[in-house]
Amino acid sequence: MFTVYMDGNMMTICVIGSYKEEYSGEEMVILAVVSQDNLVHVPADDLDLLFPQKKYIN
Repeated sequence: MFTVYMDGNMMTICVIGSYKEEYSGEEMVILAVVSQDNLVHVPADDLDLLFPQKKYIN
């Protein structure tokens, strides 16, 4: 998760996944813009329970 400033507005960006592009083989990431009003803090150890350890191929 990281914060960027775009046009004077602060935006929190979260990397929610990645996959390898089928035709080019390029590694791609899936990003989400998180609203500061709805931001939820989860301990890193708890993330293992929410997400499987293997990568998905789309």
